[in-house]
Amino acid sequence: MSLVQSLQLTKISILHCSKYYWCNSVLRTKYKLNFPCSQRTLSTSTQSCASIKVGEDAKFLTTNNNESLISKVLKKIPFINLQRHKLGVSGYLLYESVADNINYNEFFDEFALPDTFYSWFVITEIHVWMLMVRCMAEGEDGRVMRNSVVQAMWADVALRAKKLGAHNPSGVREQIRQLSEQFQAALIAYDEGLQSDDITLAGAIWRRLYQQQEANPEHLDCMVKYIRKQVRYLDNISHDELFSQKKINWEALQKK
Repeated sequence: MSLVQSLQLTKISILHCSKYYWCNSVLRTKYKLNFPCSQRTLSTSTQSCASIKVGEDAKFLTTNNNESLISKVLKKIPFINLQRHKLGVSGYLLYESVADNINYNEFFDEFALPDTFYSWFVITEIHVWMLMVRCMAEGEDGRVMRNSVVQAMWADVALRAKKLGAHNPSGVREQIRQLSEQFQAALIAYDEGLQSDDITLAGAIWRRLYQQQEANPEHLDCMVKYIRKQVRYLDNISHDELFSQKKINWEALQKK
């Protein structure tokens, strides 16, 4: 039975089909996604992503007794850490693949969403989350790049919100604060849905995309299929391709 039939015929309330994880204390919980080829660590592992700051201090690498004094000193100078800088650039380019390559108007039309800042943010959030899931499969380097993707997103959000609320800066700050809290909770819900069934994922989308308002089950079904397809596409990208500082070419949105 399809997702649409399940939602329409059995009249299951999406609100009760998935656990309502809206608690920041859960953010440090590790989830595992069962892929056929490997185990993926989901986006919310290790730390709260919404609290990541641009220019996060680099962690000093441990050194052994055989290293020269110069090598030890260079490793302790954050701006000399070229590998970390390269990963940061890769993360920003990954975010640009969302901001520049996603046809937002197409999403607004297909899913009956208003052309608002919130709609733009949620569509962006879903794609950033999928990138975060893929990055977390690459260990420490992936974590650094994931953080950079999130940094780029919040920098973009702040710039866009500032332009929209030029005459109300305090209101802009409050809106960004609320989005930050919602973003953290949304990551938990998306992760749970990704490793669970389509009903659970549809519930997370409904709560976030439609803010628990009335929604067409076909729209939810379409978004679930889109996310599953994109995650498979990202999973098939090799390590070298992911770190090559090239933008992601997203799969086309299949209209109903």
